[in-house]
Amino acid sequence: MNKADLRRQVAELFIVRASGFNLDSQRLYPNLEVSNANLKRLLEAGVGGVIFLGGTYQELEIRCKALKQWAGKPLLLCADIEEGVGQRFYGGTQFLPPMGIAQIYKKDPSLGISIAEKVGYITAQESKNIGLNCLLAPVCDINNNSNNPVINLRAWGEDPETVKRLTCAYQSGVARANVLTCAKHFPGHGNSEVDSHIDLPKIQNDLSQLEKFEMIPFKSLIKQGVNSVMIGHLFFPKIDPLYPATLSKRIVNDLLRIQLQFDGLVITDALLMKAISNKYSSGIASVMAFDAGIDLILMPEDIDEAIDSLTEAVYLGKVSLERLNRSRERRQKQIDLISNKNDLKMEESDNKYINHQFLFEGSEFSKSIIKKSIYVRGSFDQKVNDKDINLIKIDDFDQLSNKFIPSLILPEAVGFNNLIIHPLSINPFQINNKNLLDFERSDNIKFLFQLFVRGKPFIGSEYNKQDWVETVKILEIQKRLSGIIVYGCPYLFDQIKRSIDHSIPLAYSPSQCEEAQSQILRRIFNSKTSRKKIDEKSSELFTD
Repeated sequence: MNKADLRRQVAELFIVRASGFNLDSQRLYPNLEVSNANLKRLLEAGVGGVIFLGGTYQELEIRCKALKQWAGKPLLLCADIEEGVGQRFYGGTQFLPPMGIAQIYKKDPSLGISIAEKVGYITAQESKNIGLNCLLAPVCDINNNSNNPVINLRAWGEDPETVKRLTCAYQSGVARANVLTCAKHFPGHGNSEVDSHIDLPKIQNDLSQLEKFEMIPFKSLIKQGVNSVMIGHLFFPKIDPLYPATLSKRIVNDLLRIQLQFDGLVITDALLMKAISNKYSSGIASVMAFDAGIDLILMPEDIDEAIDSLTEAVYLGKVSLERLNRSRERRQKQIDLISNKNDLKMEESDNKYINHQFLFEGSEFSKSIIKKSIYVRGSFDQKVNDKDINLIKIDDFDQLSNKFIPSLILPEAVGFNNLIIHPLSINPFQINNKNLLDFERSDNIKFLFQLFVRGKPFIGSEYNKQDWVETVKILEIQKRLSGIIVYGCPYLFDQIKRSIDHSIPLAYSPSQCEEAQSQILRRIFNSKTSRKKIDEKSSELFTD
């Protein structure tokens, strides 16, 4: 085989990151998402998969069709959809974070399992309707460390049995829609305090500990037929003292392939994450990962260097052609499983109507789950003074994407002034005492706190809950605390709930979406937020 043909075959095993938006100028992360010209070149050169972020539900459908034409062959079209299509693509259904469903499961196991299965089905069907065929979900990590900055709400629970049962239910739902799934982050990212996007987590668990705890959900999903397993960028020195899991034959081949007898696709987490890229180049990491037993290589920092390096390794016999063909066969087997050749064809107009109806039903189901998940204690019956503040703490501007979101407009409608604290603003805590907010100039102003806090990629040291707990205690002592709402982190909510008096209105939602905000605030404010007031405030913000 000549080297050019070999390179095309190697390229099949790479997945590149692209925007779901159609125009290059719309890319949310242009440093991570290749341009259209480069994407077209890579697909024409044989690259076999794309992972999307951003764009609208309708736009992504057009995008997927275009990319298939560029490639001229079946592609793996993927997305990190862990909380519904709406999590990544505007217009799709967004669901509770998995931990929120786990909280419902604790109260009613059969209801929790039913919800997880239906969430899986709706997510997969919506994905399929717009052209995606591979969900990089479910997260199978067990969040047994409350200080975990990156897994957190993404986990389906804090114990093996809960995570096992809910991820298996989710897998069943996705399988009904005939979309590929991915169990991640093997052998378990839950017991870490380091985000692998930023650095390499070191986990001291030995193999016997993993078998009794972290690996239980993975074993169950493998038995149930999960299509792929993603290896986490994690260092287990008691299992392999030399290499992180992604590059470890002991973990990928000996543990996953041989011991757990998994013969589906094995995929890396994104190779550009600092856990790997801080030490290894794209080329070296790709060759080492493949040699360890990986099939698909996700998002190397330099895609051409990575493909060229693996091609050279096969060409020179450092990696066998047989090994390359085995991974290509595994990939083809999964693509054949989701082939649409035998699907019934419908008229495009009928298809659009069905898709619209499906989106409506998904949205209504999501609202009903949110209602089951929120906690509200007490209601707001105080008079609001003209200087009182609705303090909103966010860690991502997407949490306040427009002027009309409920967390802004509903408190404003009853008289609060909005104050937003975010990572790019002035630090709200005093320089000489980081446990106190500087209220020296705030007289007798009262505060409604809305705290948007959750573990997620890249948050790193910003995932700090204690400052806000201390601030809440101080305001309570000063009798200047009107109420507290926590969106996201259950651990912060539990700390605050234990520390404040029952007389203070308190609410919690695992979801940070606008529907969750609306449901909570309307319950807390009761009839104070009339439709007329909200409409008046909205009309003030209309500028055209």
